[in-house]
Amino acid sequence: MNDQDKWEKWASWFHDETDNTINDRDENPADPKEWEKMKRIYGAKEDVGHVLNFKSPEKAWKELKKRLSPGWQTELMKYAAVFLLAIALSGITFWIMNSIPSDNEFTSVMSPNGQISTVSLSDGTTIWLNSGSKLKYNDDFNDKNREVFLEGEALFSVTRGKSKPFIVHAGEAEIKVTGTEFNVKAYRNESGIEATLIEGKVQFGSPQSKVDMLPGQHLLFSKTTGEIKMTQVNPAEYTAWKGGKIYFNNESLENLVFQLERWYEVKFAFENEKIRSYRFSGVINKERSLNYTLGIIQEINKIKFQFKDEQILIMDK
Repeated sequence: MNDQDKWEKWASWFHDETDNTINDRDENPADPKEWEKMKRIYGAKEDVGHVLNFKSPEKAWKELKKRLSPGWQTELMKYAAVFLLAIALSGITFWIMNSIPSDNEFTSVMSPNGQISTVSLSDGTTIWLNSGSKLKYNDDFNDKNREVFLEGEALFSVTRGKSKPFIVHAGEAEIKVTGTEFNVKAYRNESGIEATLIEGKVQFGSPQSKVDMLPGQHLLFSKTTGEIKMTQVNPAEYTAWKGGKIYFNNESLENLVFQLERWYEVKFAFENEKIRSYRFSGVINKERSLNYTLGIIQEINKIKFQFKDEQILIMDK
């Protein structure tokens, strides 16, 4: 057994975490007599908790020195100081490990590309997940709180519960409600986070500000600048994806392509950067084939598509 193992075993003994006794001859790196003196220093094991309450190592060492007899050797003091540090570190580690939730404590639901999934939570809330979206929530959801974590797009129909607000964490944003219906779009590879309120009332929070939303309002939060833009819209156009349709109103071709990749499980590449900013307005129906959809986009924009190396190249006509 090396010295580190011995210190850890001693810390466990003083914390009542082991029933094993410490063998003075085999496990004590110090002289057996010094080990006996160290045990007398701490006396009852509750003394360890008393020492850990001190605000600094210097203060703890000062208190410990009062309990040492004048004839004690400096070497023993070194062992005692190291021992105190080992106990303190073990306590800090225990606190950190128990205050950070692990992924094992969460349930995750993933809606694969090309699919739309439905999730029913224990409080009665129903959530529709768009393609390529992920929802995560704690295993004890609705016991103490109602919080979920979203990456992607989802339509929420939240059961009312004023004592436990429903909170959606979406990237840098936090959306807080008591009971309502709203849509959130927060894909990692897109530049903004969007929220559309259908009914009820929600509060959209970002690191910069908090905004209350009313029915029919659409909010766009810029991840880059932190700017929030609010507009009045027809909410049905922002939730039609649940039925397999997407409405685009002067949308950039780059954002349009993101949705096509998720729905049709394909990859696109741009011949040049200028094409990314081309705008598109119209409706895409998931029930239509990819070739049909690409044909519609080609008619509206002066572009063409070419299948090349397992991806679709977008070029100027």
